[in-house]
Amino acid sequence: MTQASAAKEATAKEILNSIEIDLKGKCRFNCSFCSLTKVKTSDKSKKNGLSLNELTGLIAQASELGAKRVILFNDSSRQHPDTEEIIKFITEKKMQVIPFSSDLSCNPSMNSGLVNDNHAAIKCLKHKDSCFITLEGSVFPCVGMPLSIGNIRNTSLNKILRDSEIIANLKNHESMIKGPCQKCDKFSNCYGCRARAFALTGDYLASDPQCPENHDKLDQITYLPMSVEKLLPQKQGMCVVTKLLKVGERYARVESVFSGKSPFIKENRSLEEFAYMEVMAQSAGVMDGFEKFDTGQADPEGYLIGGQKINIYAKTYAGDRLIIDIYKTTKFGNFGILTAQIHCKDVLIADGEIKVYQIDGTN
Repeated sequence: MTQASAAKEATAKEILNSIEIDLKGKCRFNCSFCSLTKVKTSDKSKKNGLSLNELTGLIAQASELGAKRVILFNDSSRQHPDTEEIIKFITEKKMQVIPFSSDLSCNPSMNSGLVNDNHAAIKCLKHKDSCFITLEGSVFPCVGMPLSIGNIRNTSLNKILRDSEIIANLKNHESMIKGPCQKCDKFSNCYGCRARAFALTGDYLASDPQCPENHDKLDQITYLPMSVEKLLPQKQGMCVVTKLLKVGERYARVESVFSGKSPFIKENRSLEEFAYMEVMAQSAGVMDGFEKFDTGQADPEGYLIGGQKINIYAKTYAGDRLIIDIYKTTKFGNFGILTAQIHCKDVLIADGEIKVYQIDGTN
């Protein structure tokens, strides 16, 4: 083995320590964050679940990435039909099998990121070397955080974990977690419960509101939705977006409402066509600004270079509530390409691609 290939193999081995796999198709736990968000591990029928070949392929990928144990979420009264074969395969890969049944109390000693019967958070850094896969193949940072970063039916586990901005941000938690957690003397070894923070604030990088260390600092924690005033350099009048509603993997949902006094509104109260591209560009700025907001990092600066394939399908007017879904698709150094869709009352109003440039020192 060459030195380069040995280094590459060593790097690959650093990705995972454990992996958690759902074999049930439906979570019966009543963890605080899940009951708050009304989201369970999986709500699809088992007929859409991963096949035995897909499951063993997933486990083989995890083994190649360094995973030493596999936590299997199962149903003791009605186990997955391939449970024995799956356990046998895991054992052959010389990995530890940890079965976990939904009719048992959550076990803090597993360090699986769940909570116990008193809903006391297990503080961990598990997202640095673990992940959870649903019965349909969606990859979550952990079992309690319903925030998909990809699906193994479309992309290899290796690529999902390496390309995920969410995983990268969690691995770099000392720079990326927002708010009072940054000043906690336990911060290097703890970032609260990320699943609970996501459920309570809408932001997986927010400080944990229920951590005892933050009980007197709740006013310093940001929650979604939030106004974009502190996220963009544009001043009132030239700012064409109003609220950040949601964040995800290379994704954000933003709101825009134009007043009748906006310079982008025509005499007939309809929105100028060129304003839609600016709405897309500022939505991109909001997404980047929020990631760095309240982390101590420099405020982001960038420019809209241009747009292409900008399609406008209908008119909108002053007072209309526009919803922008924007996705990061490509990045080359400081240059980025993003795609966006703009809806009004569930009707597609506009879509297209924009190109942006981010100034050095703000990445």
